[in-house]
Parts: sequence; structure tokens; C-alpha cells
Amino acid sequence: MKCVEMGIKNIELNETDAKNKEHVLQLFNDVKNYGGRIVALTLGLNLLGGDVRSDEKYFNKVKNWIKVCSENECRVLRLKATPENSEAYSDKDFKLLYRNLLNILSSVEKNNVKVSIDTGETAYSNMNRLIEMIEDIGSEMIGMTLDTRIVNRLEDHKMLERVAPLVNHVTVKEDILKNPGRNILEKTLKALKTTAYTGYFSLEVSGARSIDDVSNYVNKLREILSL
Repeated sequence: MKCVEMGIKNIELNETDAKNKEHVLQLFNDVKNYGGRIVALTLGLNLLGGDVRSDEKYFNKVKNWIKVCSENECRVLRLKATPENSEAYSDKDFKLLYRNLLNILSSVEKNNVKVSIDTGETAYSNMNRLIEMIEDIGSEMIGMTLDTRIVNRLEDHKMLERVAPLVNHVTVKEDILKNPGRNILEKTLKALKTTAYTGYFSLEVSGARSIDDVSNYVNKLREILSL
């Protein structure tokens, strides 16, 4: 709420930081009442496993969250997609992710909520496969989260240009706002500008000691975005 009062009106909420679903709904209302909006929601659910017990139960849970986002004007649902038992994606993982995304496609299109696949760095060693999969699905409602910290992990310098049109959410850690990390962010912004990116940048702060520290990081990010 302090962030909203200081003019940081667009907030990303991590569902795992809340006590339960009712607490998440309460936070949606609280932020709205303070004049802000939760524009992105990160779920603890994993599209490659996690707490999946049965397909029907799992996908109904995901679809319920999609509906919650739609009802609260939250336009980005960030879903984790990381292999459960390995650091690297297998062929089986990609096939499962593809199938799961198709299972929720009609729901996200109906509710006008974009799903952003958060693979972390686990899929960056096989980015071509991930790109081809999203392109084959062919919906503007399915994209990926780009973590600026690991942009340099992309093996081909032109790979960022291929990824950029599929990005619908960007995360920035506070260390990226410092040199030489800042150069990475500027390179990322250059690629995104060629695609007329209109999505959100989420600043993920872990080292801030006060709300003023958070505000300073936000101002640094705004400065770079305005270049």
C-alpha cells in the first residue's frame, strides 16, 4: 500500500506470498481501494508438475485463477514451467508444456488474460524449441516471461531478437540496474522496442531495506525505460 501511495500503482502479486486464495482476493481489493491495481499475478502452480494430483482438478484450478484475474482487471498470469526432476528440459517436458498450454488456451482467450510462461533459465539452453512451440500455438494470449538477468545465456546474439516478439512480461532484479547489468537491460529494451512491446516490467527487489530504497530502484528503472 505504501508503494501505491508513493505513485507505484501497478503491482505484481505472488500468490505464494499470500495465506490463501481469500487473502489474494483481499489484496486485489485493498490495492484497488488505495488507487492502484494488481496487473500481474504469479502462481505457485507448475505447468510441468508441481502440485498436480489429477489433470481435471489441476486445470480447473488454473482456469479459476484465470477467471479471478479477469474479474479484477489483472491482465497477466505468470505460470511457472520448470522440470520437476532435472535442470534441463527433456522432449517429454516440452510435449507436456505444449499440451497443457493448449488445455487453457480457450480460457485465457475468453477471459482476455495473457499467460506468461516463466521457465527461468532451465529452457534457455533449448530456446529454439520453446520459441517454435509458442509460435505454433499462435495466440497473442500465450507468451513468455523474460528474465533480464539471464539474457546473456542466450547462445546466439540474434536469439534475443527472435524471443522478443513472444515476450509478454519482463522481470528485472535490482542488481541489473547497476553496471554492467544495466547494459544487459539496455540491450533487452532495444530488442523489445523493435516489436513495439506494450507489456509490463516487474521490478523484483530483495535487498531493499526501506520503501525509499524501493522507490529509488523504481526511479532508476523508469529512467532507463525512458531512454
